[in-house]
Amino acid sequence: MKFVLLSTILLGASLMAETPSSTRGPLSFDAYDQNRNGSISEVEFNEVKAARMSANAEAKRPMRNVGNSPDFSFFDTNKDGKISKDEFAKAQQILQKKRRN
Repeated sequence: MKFVLLSTILLGASLMAETPSSTRGPLSFDAYDQNRNGSISEVEFNEVKAARMSANAEAKRPMRNVGNSPDFSFFDTNKDGKISKDEFAKAQQILQKKRRN
């Protein structure tokens, strides 16, 4: 329980540090890499994603296409259980191309 509370506090602080309007636009790799080990675990990814959705809901932002939001496996292309900076960047590029079309 203490770990969950501490994780939530740290996660909230890091999301707030990302940008003043961190509920909009793509987050950086560093925003997801909570333990700063150079990769994003599935737990980190899901916690940041959940916190972001919660922040958007609290801000009463529209939650369009939330069901189409990519999951961890979309980013973890080599299926090693973690997302590298390279995997993250390539997935972000794919998502940006899809949004433009």
